[in-house]
Amino acid sequence: MALAYTVDPERRLVIITGEYANATEWLMLAGHVLRDTRVKAGFAFLRDLRGATHLPNVATIAAVFQIVRRFWPTLTPLKGAIVTDTDDNAAARVAQALADTHNLPIRVFGSYQEALEWLET
Repeated sequence: MALAYTVDPERRLVIITGEYANATEWLMLAGHVLRDTRVKAGFAFLRDLRGATHLPNVATIAAVFQIVRRFWPTLTPLKGAIVTDTDDNAAARVAQALADTHNLPIRVFGSYQEALEWLET
């Protein structure tokens, strides 16, 4: 399934779904989100990877993270959460490590509810 997103204006939340994707797909998604007038500064972003099966390699994760880093100052999210089926998803952990290196508030969760609670605090 390709990347897609929904906006919950009341929760000030953007939810990104779909299979793991490459940097080109993320660049296209970022362009759509930037043009979406419902998305405002200070929204939280939740990447829902539950059910994703095609784990990317480290080079793809790094390339996708560069897209996230490039658009972070423009979108000015409050926080980002990555939800996986388990707490030990290696790809998500690499993304969190990259975020930590660049002081971006992105965390990985094995529970959708825990991710929402963290994003709302």
